[in-house]
Amino acid sequence: MSVYTDSELAEFGFASIGHDVRIDRRAAIFGAPSIHIGSHVRIDCFAVITAGAAEVIIGAYTHIAPHTYVSGAQGGVTLGYGAGLAPFVALYSAVEDYTRGHLTNPSVPQDLRETKVGPIVIAPHAAIGSSSVVLCGLTVGFGASVGALSLVSRRVRPFEVVHGNPIRRTGVRARTELLERDAELRRRAEAEGIQLPPIDGLA
Repeated sequence: MSVYTDSELAEFGFASIGHDVRIDRRAAIFGAPSIHIGSHVRIDCFAVITAGAAEVIIGAYTHIAPHTYVSGAQGGVTLGYGAGLAPFVALYSAVEDYTRGHLTNPSVPQDLRETKVGPIVIAPHAAIGSSSVVLCGLTVGFGASVGALSLVSRRVRPFEVVHGNPIRRTGVRARTELLERDAELRRRAEAEGIQLPPIDGLA
């Protein structure tokens, strides 16, 4: 894995960046001034991340696997600390209407297209399985798990395990155990001077 050096990362002009950030040289980053990256983050080869009018926020201890697509330029994407995107995951903060009479694709003038835009939030410790798609305006809750090859077209509640197209609930993660390990991660982060945001929205 050939990664950018700290000095090379500084030249990207990220809105903010922590320490121990490893970005593979074969990843594609667009709109760096609108991207925030926490500490202990890894972005693997062939990942594509786009920001622009809206921000992409990548929390500490986050992993973005090979061939992922994080499209945040229009609606914005937030990846909470400890979140994970498996290979070929796609997050679309803007989605075009392919079902009615509008034209499609970004080369066509905007007034001839119909685009739905909304922020995506992948909460802390949420895991998105390989080749899954998350649509605009949706939240995957704290500690939730999305199985491989899933289409997330509704909110996923905290600790919920879902799978399929459309997604259906298949289980619940161990809430107490996960929160205990989160507390330990918080202790270690604090010892390093890393400030993790308070836990919110567990209902």
